[in-house]
Amino acid sequence: MTKEPNVRRRDAGATKAAILEAAHALFARGGYENVGVREIASKAGVDAALVSRYFGSKEELFAEVLRSGERGDDVIGSELDGLTDRVADLMLDPEEKKSLDDILIILNSCASPIAGRAVRDSINERFHCPFASVIGGDHAMVRAQLLGAMLLGISISQQTSGDFSDDPEVRARLKQRIADILALAIKPL
Repeated sequence: MTKEPNVRRRDAGATKAAILEAAHALFARGGYENVGVREIASKAGVDAALVSRYFGSKEELFAEVLRSGERGDDVIGSELDGLTDRVADLMLDPEEKKSLDDILIILNSCASPIAGRAVRDSINERFHCPFASVIGGDHAMVRAQLLGAMLLGISISQQTSGDFSDDPEVRARLKQRIADILALAIKPL
């Protein structure tokens, strides 16, 4: 009786997910310009040809990594009523797991002549447009960009400096202060 060899089952979905995960991690670390397809494939444990098969090119893979990130409407919801309180709660929630990977991908790749346009388009599609849609009114996009800038600044500050305070009373006052500042940011010009 002959024993059948161990044959690895092909799973296109798992392979594509592994490539996307590897690309996400590597683009966060090195940006678009400093990461190659072979490096992504190696981290994913696949042949480099599979990157092209599933994503077409490094540019298309990068665009997919950007699309796979969090969206603005996931962050702020779709209702203007209570928006600033919801966002302030989210920004100061100590249980909320905040990763800088999406921000690092943006920061490390925005100056690239190839990836820069994709980064800006992604920010507009994923954040500014949904924010503007919720905010509405005159100059909604400008006010949405201001809201996004404030959220980005708070996120980076918390990651680099740690949470603002462990004191529940101080946190409550900080939440209110952030909500007030955000309300001013989205107020019609």
